[in-house]
Amino acid sequence: MRRAWIQLCAAATVAACTAAPCAVAIAGAAEQAAAGIVSADAAATRFARHDVFTMASGAGAHRYYLMTPSGGDVTTMTARGRLPWTVDVDYALNGPNVDMSALDGADGTVQIHLHIAPDQQADGAARRYARQLRLFAAFTMPANGAKDVSADDGAAVERHGDTIVVSSTAAPGKPLDMRVFVEATKFSMGDIAVAALSADSPAAYGDGLRALGAQSATLTEAVNKAGRSSDGSDDGANAAFLATLTQLRDQERTLAKQRIAELKKAHQRAFHDYMAAYVGSYTNHLSGSIGTKTQMTALMGTAGELKGDTPLARAVTGLATAVNNVSDAYQHVGAADEVDRIITRIRQQGTSGLTEDLRQTAGEQARIGAQMYSDGQGQLSRAMIPYSMAYTDVYTSELNDLTGGDLARAGACKAEAIAATNARNGSGTLGDDMAGVDAAMATLASAREHTGAANAAEQILQRFPGELGGDDASGSGADIRMQLQPVLRDSPLMRAAYEQWLDDPLGGQARARRAARIADAEKRQQAAHGPKDMSTLVTPSSNDASAEISKYAGSVTKSIGGGGSSDAEDSGKSGKTGGDAQRQVSKEISEDGWMALVDANPWERAFIAADTQPFIDEAVRIASARTALDLTADGLAKGGALADEVAKAPMRAGTGDVLDTRFLIVHGTR
Repeated sequence: MRRAWIQLCAAATVAACTAAPCAVAIAGAAEQAAAGIVSADAAATRFARHDVFTMASGAGAHRYYLMTPSGGDVTTMTARGRLPWTVDVDYALNGPNVDMSALDGADGTVQIHLHIAPDQQADGAARRYARQLRLFAAFTMPANGAKDVSADDGAAVERHGDTIVVSSTAAPGKPLDMRVFVEATKFSMGDIAVAALSADSPAAYGDGLRALGAQSATLTEAVNKAGRSSDGSDDGANAAFLATLTQLRDQERTLAKQRIAELKKAHQRAFHDYMAAYVGSYTNHLSGSIGTKTQMTALMGTAGELKGDTPLARAVTGLATAVNNVSDAYQHVGAADEVDRIITRIRQQGTSGLTEDLRQTAGEQARIGAQMYSDGQGQLSRAMIPYSMAYTDVYTSELNDLTGGDLARAGACKAEAIAATNARNGSGTLGDDMAGVDAAMATLASAREHTGAANAAEQILQRFPGELGGDDASGSGADIRMQLQPVLRDSPLMRAAYEQWLDDPLGGQARARRAARIADAEKRQQAAHGPKDMSTLVTPSSNDASAEISKYAGSVTKSIGGGGSSDAEDSGKSGKTGGDAQRQVSKEISEDGWMALVDANPWERAFIAADTQPFIDEAVRIASARTALDLTADGLAKGGALADEVAKAPMRAGTGDVLDTRFLIVHGTR
């Protein structure tokens, strides 16, 4: 029975994947049948007089999206064979070649070498396009991450506001070879857009690039066609939901600005209070002449006051609370960013599949946040050791200067010595050690941004079940099918193959029963939550940093030969940190009944179903190339390097069916 079920699932999946068209668009059985794999020869014929969109990838079959230049429905097909051009990109960082992944956020000299050439191994019909169409290549990068950008002769580097666009061109049949050099502070770049088209003037080429970019944008509009007005001027069926999300996003941004500013000041006060209590206790344990260096015996006496109801112990608790509070404030940043991501996704892809996306986001972001916070606590614990030692050295020296080494005057001069030490906080060794503390605080803040994103995803799931995809969690057979695979609403062929699997007692029926339990759990969660709360998407964290912060004194004591209670290397292993924190987060998520059921099936295997997400992801990435195309077109309109290159070669030469074809090939850089 199990083997039969697996075979049935596989058959259903193959039938759905090979017979069904892209979720992007398409009406009519003839269009659906066109989604099967065709030969390279047939593909080249179908390219004629169309705009052709695809992603650059390795050898094998390519998926193409086709549209007539005048617009209309998008069709899709998968074809064996090679693209008319090869697209190769090499990256280097400070000299040696590296993978693109190594450049993300990198500092230093970045080199990008792009080489596009007619593919001599492509089918003969495809090679005609490479011989007769002019190539353009362009990509964008944020200006705030690049101090300087230069490129080979003939290429163009232009800044448009906060965006830098780099572009180049090559005559029909010629290779495009471009090297770009970036002095980066935090490097990032967009996907590389490769366009091939024909026109009769530089200005007409610019118009063609803009038109190709506009056509690419219709791919995502087609995905979300049901949710938009016919002219794309509003958000259609999702307008009210998007307006609510926009309100929540803006509210979280306002809260982030207010709370971070407020709690940073509170943390700074608590930090100074703690250091004052620390050296105040240290002063009480000084003996003999004060000297200019820390007295280790006095420091050991101070470490003993970390326990019990002492001013130092209370200061530790105050600092721990301030650390947790200011870190928590960054949850609003993460929540705002996550809601902004959701808004963009809905506008690009609609709400289909958003529920599952948010569930995965909630779990993954909570896991990352818990681990990062544990790491940050350990980092803070370790950073406090050298900082406290350096602070005590400076304080001792300042106190010695003020008292002339007379211990009897130490109490009277303590406040003045603390003020003098604080004034040196940003200089010398003390400033260097403070940088370590600041870095740890930044890690804690970043961790809480992930936690805030998890909160936002989970809260939106709980508050807006009706708006997420429009699925009614009633538990009926039809509704369950829509929950399991929303694309069934649009594809008769996929629905027929899929329902065959749904009828299997050990396959779809088991999944449907589980989906009904998920729906019931969601209803209970929504009922427990009550009316939609619009105040904030963030919930306070339960992590307590005090156990981590207090460890540093034990480490200091141990380092000078005392009986330290624990070492900094144990950071992240006590209290609600590390693994315990992660388990607690996981437990909290799993208590929402549906979260515990999402990933299981009768044999703990992945749920087998035709997946349309790759189509949607490709459409979104192809559409994102529009900015690079538009900015390149602006550059052509102004004259300059690209316009000069275009003017060097004959404008049009070839046959009409080729010259009326335009390509947009997107090379992914992430």
